[in-house]
Amino acid sequence: MKYIYFITLLILASAALGSAQLDGLSSTCQNTLTQFLGDKNINNCFPFSAITPLATTTTIPDQNTLKTAADAICAKPKCSDNLVSTTLNQFKTSCQTDISNNQTLAQLVNVALSLYSPMRDSICYKNSTGGYCFIESEAAAEQILQSAPKGQNPAFTFAGAQKNQVCTPCNKAIFNTFFNYQNVNPSAFSDVQNATGKNINDVKGAIEGKCGQNFIDGKVGDSTEDPQKFQTESANQKSSAASLVANPVNFVVLVGSLLAML
Repeated sequence: MKYIYFITLLILASAALGSAQLDGLSSTCQNTLTQFLGDKNINNCFPFSAITPLATTTTIPDQNTLKTAADAICAKPKCSDNLVSTTLNQFKTSCQTDISNNQTLAQLVNVALSLYSPMRDSICYKNSTGGYCFIESEAAAEQILQSAPKGQNPAFTFAGAQKNQVCTPCNKAIFNTFFNYQNVNPSAFSDVQNATGKNINDVKGAIEGKCGQNFIDGKVGDSTEDPQKFQTESANQKSSAASLVANPVNFVVLVGSLLAML
């Protein structure tokens, strides 16, 4: 099982589009995506050309590459909800066959457009040292997974992770951003594998069990605050964390959400 961060999908999917790597898509879908690349309104709020070098990567890019991409994305104004909605509807109309046939790029673009708002916000959050939150959280997630016994269920790994790796101002901002969006747009995750309402609630319970009920309170907070603040306020409620272990899902939320790619 391979885990890819949701908030990295926006970068990777857009990089693939920007490089015009549209092989394997239906002609109708290719034409629509090509139209998107030339759309002035879309390009005014998303820097396709700045992140196209990422299109050739076969793994999650390194931190410097992600920082460069995030700099370009966050330097542009956020795309309006109306523009994203119109673009998503047009994409689904033209590329439904490709999505149904599990064409990789079509699926990536579909998720990237469906979850654009929380992904874009999460990409641009900064931590207490001025770095990007999602890069900090990705590094912590990798450390947690790499330190776990080989073959251990990710749910057990997450439940046993140290609070100072999970209960951070950055993760509070990212978690609440995604969950708030899901509350207002419950259908937004419908095209994401394993992201059922029950699984999302299990993840919420596990995070609250690890970090305390005030961690998932609908408030993004200040991601630049001192992380030590969260270590003194969080409470380790083992019953909630055990719920995730008892009902392991196929993705682990450590940076907003993780997408399980089988």
